[in-house]
Amino acid sequence: MAGEQSRPPNIRELESLRIKRGAETARRSRLVPAAIAVAAVGAIAAAGYYVYTKTLGRPTEVQTAIVSMREPGQAGAVLTGSGYIVTREKYITIGAQILGQIVEEPIQEGQHVKKGDLLAKIDDRDYVAQLNQALADRKLAVANVALARAQAARQRELYMNHVESRDQYDMAVNALAVDEANLKKAEAQIAFAKFNVSQCFIRSPINGIVLKKYREVGSMISYGNAVASDEGMTDIAQLADTDDMRAEVDINESDIAKVGIGSPAVVTLDAYPGTPFDAKLVKVYPAADRQKGTVKVEVHIIKPDLAIIKPEMSAKVTFLVAAPARQESPLVLVPKKAIVTDGSRSYVWTVRGAAAHRVEISLGREFQDGVQVTQGLSGGETVIIAPPANLADGQPVTPLAS
Repeated sequence: MAGEQSRPPNIRELESLRIKRGAETARRSRLVPAAIAVAAVGAIAAAGYYVYTKTLGRPTEVQTAIVSMREPGQAGAVLTGSGYIVTREKYITIGAQILGQIVEEPIQEGQHVKKGDLLAKIDDRDYVAQLNQALADRKLAVANVALARAQAARQRELYMNHVESRDQYDMAVNALAVDEANLKKAEAQIAFAKFNVSQCFIRSPINGIVLKKYREVGSMISYGNAVASDEGMTDIAQLADTDDMRAEVDINESDIAKVGIGSPAVVTLDAYPGTPFDAKLVKVYPAADRQKGTVKVEVHIIKPDLAIIKPEMSAKVTFLVAAPARQESPLVLVPKKAIVTDGSRSYVWTVRGAAAHRVEISLGREFQDGVQVTQGLSGGETVIIAPPANLADGQPVTPLAS
């Protein structure tokens, strides 16, 4: 105490201003963890809010589509299938009925021919000679008949005057009958010879296209020739009938009820996708394919362009259903995946004001691009495709165009 009092006053004032380091350090050690804790809580809160806005707090994203409308009388697609171009008679193999050497064959594969056009000519010299012989035989038979008829007349007169016996008369009558039979035989031989001569000229029986040639000029038509297993001994050419071009396609059994004989269709060649052809269903095969579960049908192409359509070309067939003539209002079509069925009732979810709303509908005919809605929608609405099962009426949603 005496020491302190003995110090000068200015020194005592300076010591009173000295910071006590132990207390200050303890205070700082308490403040730092608290600040770190506050910062961590803030970061967690911010992250939680971000996750909330991106998940639970964000409206459900849904795929949407616009309800379409089809004008009155406009045909709608109900079914599409892929197949191949064929002809009504499939493929016709034209062959020779006589034997001989081919001396003319003015056709090429891929060439279009008309009914009556020459496909090939067989050397007809032997057959013309046979015809000439038959004509000569008929002249001889005619002369014999004339002589036998005169002799029979004289024998009859002698028999009636009791100059000749009945046996002589009967022999004369029989000789006349034999000569008359020979005349008929000669006439039949002439007809047969003429037929053989005509068969030397092989002509097309249809309007068609040449798919394959089996022979060339100089080839012999002979039963002794060795030919390929897919060719006949007298085959000349294979034709396809172009008067009735068709498309053949397999459709699922479950879809066969959607079409019938006369149903309109459009045929599009894979090679010419921008050139569609009108067609109609003309044939439904009587048996289904058990393994594939399909039924084969054929459609007739109404006005085929023979310059581009060829047998066996790949084609797409779209079957159409024309709207009834009495229909005055447009068809309202909704995507099939937007329809929800609950027992006998059907409904869709529409999007209005960024919220989902359930709308009950009545359905009509099903088309390939949608299902007809007869009540509940008027067209232009936005509907949800494949709506979530837990969707609630009025729930906020974020529409995504499909």
